[in-house]
Amino acid sequence: MTDRIAWFTVTCALLSLFAAAHPNLDPDMWWHLAVGEEILRHRTVYFADPFSFTQPAVWVNAQWLSEVVFALVHRRWGVLGLEFAAMGLKVIAFLVVYATMDAPSLTRVWVTLLFGFGALPAMGGARPQLVSYLLLALLAYGLWRCHTDAEWARRYPLVLPPLFMTWANVHSFYPIGFALLGAVVLADAWNERAQWQPALGARWRRDMVFALTASLVAMCCTPFGWKSPWQVLVNIAQSSHLPIEEWKPITAIRHPLVYLWAFLVLLWIAGAAWSSRRMDAWEFLWGALLTIGVVSGVRMVGVWCLLMAPFVARHISAMLLHARSDKAPPSWLPQAIALCCAWLAICVLVLRFSPAEFEHKEWREYPKDAVLWMQRNGVVGNCLTRYDWGGYVAWRTQGRIRVFVDGRADFYSRAVMSDFLAAYGGAHRWRQVLDRYGVTLVLAPPDAPIVNLLRLCPHQWQVRYRDSQAVVLQRVTAICGCLRQTYKAVGTTTPPARR
Repeated sequence: MTDRIAWFTVTCALLSLFAAAHPNLDPDMWWHLAVGEEILRHRTVYFADPFSFTQPAVWVNAQWLSEVVFALVHRRWGVLGLEFAAMGLKVIAFLVVYATMDAPSLTRVWVTLLFGFGALPAMGGARPQLVSYLLLALLAYGLWRCHTDAEWARRYPLVLPPLFMTWANVHSFYPIGFALLGAVVLADAWNERAQWQPALGARWRRDMVFALTASLVAMCCTPFGWKSPWQVLVNIAQSSHLPIEEWKPITAIRHPLVYLWAFLVLLWIAGAAWSSRRMDAWEFLWGALLTIGVVSGVRMVGVWCLLMAPFVARHISAMLLHARSDKAPPSWLPQAIALCCAWLAICVLVLRFSPAEFEHKEWREYPKDAVLWMQRNGVVGNCLTRYDWGGYVAWRTQGRIRVFVDGRADFYSRAVMSDFLAAYGGAHRWRQVLDRYGVTLVLAPPDAPIVNLLRLCPHQWQVRYRDSQAVVLQRVTAICGCLRQTYKAVGTTTPPARR
């Protein structure tokens, strides 16, 4: 397979792979859109949170720039455009991984697809973290080029400060990149001392230390100054203790992703053990750090697949070097495979990226009809809803209905998240939580614990709307307040006589 055919094949295959996972309609996409629209509306990032009634504070937002871009894309092309952009970021990130690999073309193709499939469940939909995935892949590409191109190695440290300055305004994964680069500097000194691999030398390490020091200053070049990187570290420490699926240790979830990642780890270990290319300090440190990261939080699987794929491809290439046959395959076979991948990509894109498919996905996973009913009937108030519905409600209602929590788990304190779980899950203090926070609306699935409890209190809560997807319950005092406002608006102070 020639390089040109391999590039075409892997591009079409990645398009088929990632397009099959769309429409994704990630729960976090909605609040990213809501925040981006709010920034464009106020023309500033400094404003009290308008979407939640539990944290009325200025949010130190580390991804404000990507949210503005998301909002602009949505204004021009809608959710369909956002999903296309998300798919494109994933494809480009793994094309960078493909370009990083030091292996024959066919090996690069199937290793890229295998690791792309492994990262697929963890990469999510239209979220700023996709930009971080791309930047991490570019960092790794630059490091691999440093080992083969002296001029590239000389210029690589100069790129880091502006890159981290941009990264600090796009998403909060930049501490991961900083830590990995620090590990590379240590690994290069280790390689030089142990004489494992050709090291880049003390001068390159000195330039990298200066570049990383400048990058620390560049990380503070945000609208929030030094508070932004500090808040990112606080958020990482806080989110690790929250009962959120993507922050759980990989050993604590039951998902096919666990077994797929375990297979990739075994493939890496077996390749390193049996190939003629010895594992160097760089590969060892990155593999250890990333594996520990995955064990502590499942969302790191995508980062692991992006950064470890080139090492696996190098080992597999060395293992297959002595197993090649002199018998050449038919000349038409690579072209046929490329055409099949192109046809598959076209079919998947046509089937998955249609307005009807997106509308059906939104109706099936979110309370679209219930939110539209609340908008038509002028329902406002403080709403307790599902964690993954909070951002959708805030975006749809543009802040007219404020939610208890949304997908910004790192924005809320541990006490607020604990109270939310107690109220929604029907713990013994659910009534105290609703009263203390002034909750006037509950939007939840019909089988939610809080819905079953509130049905036992018809004198305090009334069912205002119900369908197969969601139930809307409103506090009776809030209903009376809305009626008084309605009577005042039409010029009367007493309700009409009851028939």
